[in-house]
Order: sequence, then structure tokens, then C-alpha cells
Amino acid sequence: MSSLLGITNFVRTVSAGSFAGAARELGISAVAVSKNVASLERALGVRLLNRSTRALSLTDEGRAFHERCAEPLRALEDATASAKNSADAPGGVVRVTSLSPFGRGSVIPLLPKFARLYPNIEVDLRLDDAVVDLVADNFDIGIRAGRQQSPAVIAREICELHFVLCAAPSYFATQGIPKRIEDLAQHNCLRMASRAVTNDSDRSTINWRLGPQRIALDPPARGTLIANDFNSLEHAAICGVGIFNAPLPLVMPHFRSGALRPVLPQCRSSGISLYLYYRSRRNQPARVRVFVDFLLESLRAQPDLVGDPVALCAPFWL
Repeated sequence: MSSLLGITNFVRTVSAGSFAGAARELGISAVAVSKNVASLERALGVRLLNRSTRALSLTDEGRAFHERCAEPLRALEDATASAKNSADAPGGVVRVTSLSPFGRGSVIPLLPKFARLYPNIEVDLRLDDAVVDLVADNFDIGIRAGRQQSPAVIAREICELHFVLCAAPSYFATQGIPKRIEDLAQHNCLRMASRAVTNDSDRSTINWRLGPQRIALDPPARGTLIANDFNSLEHAAICGVGIFNAPLPLVMPHFRSGALRPVLPQCRSSGISLYLYYRSRRNQPARVRVFVDFLLESLRAQPDLVGDPVALCAPFWL
């Protein structure tokens, strides 16, 4: 196949009227342009240009070849320019999957600012707490707790997640405030359903792991409500149903409003991080790249996500 470089140099030479003129447009030397056109002629087996000391002229074969190449080359250059322009003003759809509570509380509030910065990008946001295969499910970006090991994606840490025990003032008013970990056995503990398959008579739940060492609560947490997502447990806690072992960023706004109050500071736990995932591939679309950069910069600047958990909770402990 004839060299695209040679074709480009040939078409530019014809439009400029000389090797020197084409060289100025292409940003290379006239000697290089002449050599590239000569290599094209050798590959084609025909002479395209008549050369003299005074001027260049097209041969019959050169004229026919130029007519066939000029328009496609122009279309290719337009496409290249359009792709480069899209990097400056990216557009299109970015498909994002996020944990439900984090998506609602931390990602959605950022979207108005992102829309002002990049009005041509549409964010397709799916909130789901299930494990998602970023590549197989055709998502561009994922936000999940815990680091995946798949070599097909890149993981960028957003923040470390801290958990605190909390409940509504109305619950504490009727049930009392636990003073020791052992007191939790006498309280209604709101629990997250496990994804393990069980029979209906013995639904599996995730036991609480408390304190800096994340020691499993013994006896395990018990109560009257099991839910499959944090937002349901959050709402139940606000309604006074029971005590919630909650991700701190989710409940900090409720501490400030007084809807929830934290208890048992010795039970504060961590050890899990929140990650932003995106596909590991070269030439990532500009729309994905700018949204990844925007999310990381914005989320890492949020005090409720990256602030000192002791200082954040200090004014609110019961």
C-alpha cells in the first residue's frame, strides 16, 4: 500500500506549487518532501511530477492520482482536526456506576458544576450496590468500596471509609444510650443483608466489625430490620428504628442537623477505602478523562470524605 506520508506530501506539493511551499505547510524540509514524493513514485511505479529547475508540473498519471487523493485526504484531515478539537471541548456520553449512597450524596451534587464546565458531556449514572464488571457491563467509570484486582481496570483511591454507630435522638430517648460495647446486645441493631445465598428462614446478614482492629461484634448484632442498601438503613435510623453502623460521609450531614447522633467512639472503625475505577486502555476518550479528573479532584477536596474522623465527630458524640 502506498505510504500515506508520501500521498500527503504529494498533495501538499501540488496545492503549494513547489516542494518548498509544501515543506513550509508541513513543517519539514524541502529535501524531505522531495524524498517522500519520490518514494511514493517508486512504490506506484509511475512518475507523478515533472521536475525542472524552474517549476513542477503534473504528469497525466499524477493528475489522475491527485484527483483521486485530494478529497479523501481533505476528509481525513478534517476528521483529525475534529478529534483534536473534541479534546478541547469533549462531548458524548460517559457511563458511570456508583454505590447508591455515595452516588446520591457525593456524586450527584457535583453534576451542576461539571455540566457548566463541559456542557456537551452527558453523564449516564447508574446507582447499584452490586458488584459490577466494568468492562463486561460497558461502563466507563465505577465507584466501589475495596480494591479490585482486575488487570483490565485502573483503581484510584478516593478516600478511606470510616464507620460510626449512630441513631436518632428519638431512639435514644426511649431505649437509652449504650455506654459499653456489651450494651449493644440490648439494642435494636439495623443490619445489612449479606449477598450470600440462604434460605428464607435464615437470611444471612453482615455482622458489625468495630473499633480500630475491626473485631466482629460478639454476640453478633441483632435487631428487627435487615435491608440490602445503606440508604434504607439511613432512613430507618432517622425514623428512630434503631442503631446504624454507618459510613461517616453518609451521616455527617445528619449529625450537623441533629437528625442522628453518634455513640460509642471506641467503636469507630475503618480499613476499607473507596476507589474510582476506569478502563485500562490507551487513547481514552476525552469525555472520560475529564470526568475522571474532575471527580478525583472534587471528591478529594470534600472534608466529609478526607477530613479527620475524630475532629469531624467531636462536637456530636453522646
